[in-house]
Amino acid sequence: MRREGHIIEEIVEYGNMSDSFDQVLRGTKRKRSRQGRWLLAHRDEVIAKLSADIASGTFAVSGYRDREIVEGGKLRKIQVLTMYDRIGVHAIMAVVDKHIRRRFIRTTSASIKERGMHDLLEYIRRDLKDDPEGTQFCYKFDIRKFYESVDQDVLKQCVRRVFKDRRLIQMLDGFITMMPEGISIGLRSSQGLGNLLLSVYLDHCLKDEYGIRHFYRYCDDGVVLGKSKAELWMIRDAVHECVGKIGLEVKANERVFPTSEGIDFLGYVIYNDEHVELRKRIKKKMARKMHEVKSRKRRAVLTASFYGMAKHADCNKLFNKLTGKTMKSFKDLKVAYKPEDGKKRFPGAVVSIRELVNLPIVVKDFETGIKTEQGEDRCIVAIEQNGEAKKFFTNSEEMKNILAQIREMPDGFPFETTIKTETFGKGRTKYVFS
Repeated sequence: MRREGHIIEEIVEYGNMSDSFDQVLRGTKRKRSRQGRWLLAHRDEVIAKLSADIASGTFAVSGYRDREIVEGGKLRKIQVLTMYDRIGVHAIMAVVDKHIRRRFIRTTSASIKERGMHDLLEYIRRDLKDDPEGTQFCYKFDIRKFYESVDQDVLKQCVRRVFKDRRLIQMLDGFITMMPEGISIGLRSSQGLGNLLLSVYLDHCLKDEYGIRHFYRYCDDGVVLGKSKAELWMIRDAVHECVGKIGLEVKANERVFPTSEGIDFLGYVIYNDEHVELRKRIKKKMARKMHEVKSRKRRAVLTASFYGMAKHADCNKLFNKLTGKTMKSFKDLKVAYKPEDGKKRFPGAVVSIRELVNLPIVVKDFETGIKTEQGEDRCIVAIEQNGEAKKFFTNSEEMKNILAQIREMPDGFPFETTIKTETFGKGRTKYVFS
């Protein structure tokens, strides 16, 4: 895959810079802090200054302070930046992540948009169900002190394999070398760049060179499923070889075992009979919190948080026992999203109307008064083509008028049609239903 350029132009677009500003300053506590109040008072100046520094390639993190936190029972030291620096880093990585995401294999997750732990959990459950013969055994491993052990020079090489803009490379190099060794745990860029490193030297190595079918990675934790222990021990050697090339080391707690024992991964214990339980540590932690907390408001927050985990496992009785509430199915609630603007939202990808000319389609619905980059009061039309949901925008008054008339008919929607082109005036083209 060739290297990519013109990334800086995407980063400094006002929409991206503004979204990054709002994302970093989300929440009342941040807005009311001293830094937050100053940034909000100078919003336009801050965005303009950051945009100029990023466009010139001179943006750099001014410094950081260390903070110790307890995560997963472990004491970690993370690096905390000023909110000003965090806006700049977020703006850069929001675009960089979008470009490196397409290079990741589908079964890698963590800090990847729309790919959380539950997305990966569903992939594992599906593979256990669809291929019981090829998923009888599991090899589980974890990379030792991943962030602290990353070779900065190797990671810089990975960046250069993807991007060719010297200004962007210079800023990303600055993020990588912020720490004397390894990469920062608290820096927004470390998540995406860490994924890039393991994607190049581990994921694609196992998939492309060794042809491994069932491999899943969540940050620095990995799981491989296979049909025999002998096969997985060979894969274990391949994993050690791949990470060893870049100076990383697999923890000694790695193991190969039957999937019937349950795969402790992603906060769940996943069994090969499609049964899923919550990890024991999470259950104990939740039980202790619910016993200690007396505030009704705080208990409601904990219950909602626990529900977010429990709904993906088979633990209705556990949820009821710890919270005193009965877990309901979302379908039973019969709740639908109601946009504030009152406009309908249609599924499917947006396509150009030119791509639909002379092709049979089914028109499902439409909505007017949509604001787009091309102007106000556009019309979006929901269609189905070859069984696939799609939608297109139009500003044709003729199409709007026809759709409005069909809406008044008792059984107007859906209807089958073909979009044709007609020439009028001085060589102008319009699109019509036929």
